[in-house]
Order: sequence, then structure tokens, then C-alpha cells
Amino acid sequence: MNILITHRGTDLVTYKMLGILSRNKSFKIYVAVSSEKEELMLEGDCIPLKIPGINSKFSWKVIKALRGHIRKYQINLIFSPSTSGLSNSLFASLGMRVKNVGYRGTQAKVKRFDPTYYMGLLNPRVDHIVCETADIQEYLSHYIDRNKLSVSTKPFDVEWVADACLNPKQADGVPENAFKCIYIGATKGRPFKGLTDLIKAFRILDSKDAHLVVIGDYDDSDYQLAQKGACANRIHFLWNREDAISFLPKQDLFILPALRDASPRVVREAMACGVPCIVTDIPGARDLIVDNVSGILVPSRSPEKIAEAIRGLMNDRKKLKTLGVAARERIINDFSVDAYVAYFEKLFVKLS
Repeated sequence: MNILITHRGTDLVTYKMLGILSRNKSFKIYVAVSSEKEELMLEGDCIPLKIPGINSKFSWKVIKALRGHIRKYQINLIFSPSTSGLSNSLFASLGMRVKNVGYRGTQAKVKRFDPTYYMGLLNPRVDHIVCETADIQEYLSHYIDRNKLSVSTKPFDVEWVADACLNPKQADGVPENAFKCIYIGATKGRPFKGLTDLIKAFRILDSKDAHLVVIGDYDDSDYQLAQKGACANRIHFLWNREDAISFLPKQDLFILPALRDASPRVVREAMACGVPCIVTDIPGARDLIVDNVSGILVPSRSPEKIAEAIRGLMNDRKKLKTLGVAARERIINDFSVDAYVAYFEKLFVKLS
């Protein structure tokens, strides 16, 4: 079976899955790449195929290149982890006996009357859609035949944080004996990421022992809010950092108070580092941890409950340590790469 992967920008998990799957003699995996960097990311026996960069849902140059590859390599199935990749692949495979598989990793609402959705997700020529969470599958079932939907949450390998654990970093100004909390996320123009609630929670907590490191872009309003009150010198903004993951191992607690967030990778990263997490009780995020076993769930839009949860763990270091150990074990036991590969192997065979 000849499979082509098209994407606007994929992640380490997908590259790993494709690399393992490519060693299965039943599959020949071709990956559309538009740069040397993308080609270097390939693993296993994956074969790179050059195309122009996918920057929109319709690119004549991309479609032409994909169509040529589909014919030359007799592609049977196209897997497109991004909506723009899916849209261009659907145009490229018009009139051909090629199966198209898409992916949905966000809980953003579908706009039935937006014609661009019919270029991809809602196009009747899409044969199957892989959903990141059961909540996404349930929502899409109102628009798409449930038989075309299935769920596979992305895995995580603790080896991916091995270097961060061996070479951890800490923000300047954070005392070694402080209760150290961290938030990582792109929040600028994205209030649903919950940074405002977290800053409010720290002001409510008002503890001289607690420090918060914030990594990622942010709105000036959040920065100004953090500068008000006694906790101003205990909230440390580091802006965007490519080495963000290296700051996790030295922290006591990771906090993600998002209002919506399908299945955040950063929570997996924190858990793999053995850092307990406080996350909001929302679809997707709550599926990653077991409340009071491998993390803490709090209601969304509740700075008071976030502060209460932080204070509780500050006063119970034994529980804090137990949660961290259980978090790492959950990643190892319940989010294995092997299960993810087996899912895609079964799906591709079923669609062939």
C-alpha cells in the first residue's frame, strides 16, 4: 500500500509514528516535504517527495506537484494531519481512486455555512477523520457520519524529555527554596488559554514562597496585571523560548487553566518530567490526568479554585511528590507510541 503524507507542519509524534510504520513491508510511506529541515525530520524508511510549501487551502503549485506524485508513485491513500494539507490533497486527487484521511485536533466550532470547510473537513470525498479526543468525535458526529470518525489521542515517549531532565534550567530570580510553578503557552490574542486567571490566582494566593515562571508570548494586559500587587516580583516572564521544555524539570508544579484546549502536548511534557499538573476540567485536557491521582482538576474561569489547589499542594509536599511519580507512570503506561502506531496500521489497512 502506497501512502502519501501531506501537512503544513507536523510534529515529532507523527514523524515517529510514520518512521515505525514505514518499516512494515506492507506499507510504503511517502512524505511531502518543502524544506531540508522537514526532510531531516523523517525517520525509518520514509521517502521524501518535494513540493512547494503549503501556505493556504488552495495552492495551484502544491496541487500540481501532489497530483504528479500521486500518479508517479501510484498512491492509494493520503493522510493529511493539517486542514490545508487535506484541502490541497482533495483537489490533487480529483478523479483518482485515492482515499483521503484527515485529522481534527481542535475543539474549534465547525461553520457549516462557511464554504471553506467544504474544501476539507466537510468534503464528502474525505473517507475518514482521526479525532484527537472523544469530545471532538462527538461534536463532529453532528456534521459527519460517525462511521467516518475514530479517536486516537497522541502518545508521548519519556525519552523525548530525557535531555531536558539531564540539563534543566531555571529562570533568574527564582530562589532554590521557593515553591516553583510554571506556565508554558502561546497566549497573545488567545484569552482562552487562561493566563489571566492564573495571574489572578497568584494574586489571591499571595504567598511569599510561591514563584511563577511564564514562557510564551502574552498580551500586555496580562503583563500589566502581573505587575500589580505584592506578587509582581514573583511572576517571571521569559517570552518565547525554544528551550521551554528544559524549564519543566526544576518546577514543583505545572498549571494550565485553559478554557478550551483539545489535548495539550505541554501537559504530557510536564507529566513525562515527573511534574504534577493542575489543569482545568475541560474536554481533552481532563483526559490526560486522573484527578487527585496523577494531577489536579479545577473548574475553568476560577482563579479562587486554582489558588486553593496550589495552596493545598504547597502544604502537602508528600502528595505533591506522589502526584509527580504517578504522572510520569501514566505517560509510560497509558500513552505509548506502540499503541498509536497500531491504531494507524489498522486504520490504513481497513481503508485500503
